[in-house]
Amino acid sequence: MYPIEETELAGIGRRFVVVTNSGSRLVVVVHESGTVELYYASSDDPQNICPVVTLTDDEARLVAAIIGRTIYRPEAIERLSKHGVAIRWHSLKEHSYAIGKTLGELFQNTGVAVLAVVEKDGKRQTSPPNNYVFQEGSQVALSGGIRDLVKVEVILDKGR
Repeated sequence: MYPIEETELAGIGRRFVVVTNSGSRLVVVVHESGTVELYYASSDDPQNICPVVTLTDDEARLVAAIIGRTIYRPEAIERLSKHGVAIRWHSLKEHSYAIGKTLGELFQNTGVAVLAVVEKDGKRQTSPPNNYVFQEGSQVALSGGIRDLVKVEVILDKGR
């Protein structure tokens, strides 16, 4: 679960800030009237918060249902989850243990597969080979059991 910063805005409503794995920020302002404003700040410039959209209460509830996958949940994800398999994205931050290490070094006997890597410059590598070297800022698509995924995320960040 990601930490959420929540702030009371006197006479307006509440502001929620979610920091993603990549370091970007999603700011949600929920007005007492039910109106919802969304703002975004990239990890490269977290102080530059850009407005995204203003939604009515009904629109916000619809978007929440879509994002929460109550309206549509991809069939592939549904089938995988029924069998205890999950897919997660993990971001390699500046001091991640995995930086400079190979896929083979880190993923032996973990029960987790690396489906793809999207590097900081946007270059994509699907099914990377065992000699693939992880880089700072890369996003790694992982697949496996939830417990195995949690263990691998700790290894990627901090080592064994």
